[in-house]
Amino acid sequence: MFTVAGLLELQKEEITQLAHELCEEFQALGKPGDAARVALEYCSDAERGVSYYIMAREWEEALRVAYMLSRHDLVGTVRDAALDCAASLISEYQEGLLKVGKYVARYVAVRQRRLSLAAKLQSEDRFMDVEDDSVSEVSTSFSEMSAYTTRSTKESSASVISSRASKSRGARRQKKGGKIRAGSPGEEMALVEHLKGMALTGSAESELKSLLVVLIQLGKEETARQVQQAADNFEVSQRAAVKLAEDTVSNDKVDENAHTLEHYIRMLRAHGSGHSETGSWRIKALSPP
Repeated sequence: MFTVAGLLELQKEEITQLAHELCEEFQALGKPGDAARVALEYCSDAERGVSYYIMAREWEEALRVAYMLSRHDLVGTVRDAALDCAASLISEYQEGLLKVGKYVARYVAVRQRRLSLAAKLQSEDRFMDVEDDSVSEVSTSFSEMSAYTTRSTKESSASVISSRASKSRGARRQKKGGKIRAGSPGEEMALVEHLKGMALTGSAESELKSLLVVLIQLGKEETARQVQQAADNFEVSQRAAVKLAEDTVSNDKVDENAHTLEHYIRMLRAHGSGHSETGSWRIKALSPP
């Protein structure tokens, strides 16, 4: 757009006005990093540019610009914002750690109940010869199990009706946003998917790494260490939870001693697989010896 402005030979004031409008547009679109570049290059607005880089969590770029312009006040702005972000992230990771434990505990409870009900149903089927006139009674006895069991034998007509009703309710829940509903047929898999969805994204890892670097450069190594430790605890816990779920979701037995979050965390750390396989965000100097 600025190239076209040059081709049209717009006046400097017109280009500056265009740049201000574009900054606002980028900000509205959730692209503060692009807004920062425009503010610096076309508006000569250092405060605004650094502020946008901070909003974009491009910490290293914000600090570079501040030092490039010899603006120690802006260096202080970056430092204060980085410390605030660090405190916020530590709190978020600690909260996320608690949520992982909560979801895993619920998943294991649901999985155990499903296996227990499935075993009971199979045992009942082994000794009961259901006649046509007793279908209603059997349907009533096992209706609450339909949410947790899958019949390996031919389903009764009542089970088919119950299954169709469950699918209908499930479709409505999905339209409402796919929330995890306690006791619903899809609760078990919903918990697994939710645990997977809690993983750090690539952009989150990039922002975290940039924050750690800037904190060290600004002499805030202890704060950086605390952030990395909190993030590490959360990520390893989340990965351990997903591994636990994957190992038990198709298993017909849940071992109360082996299938625990703590056990899987120890396994991941022992095998050095608690860290991301693709480019770790961690800084080795901040890791405990």
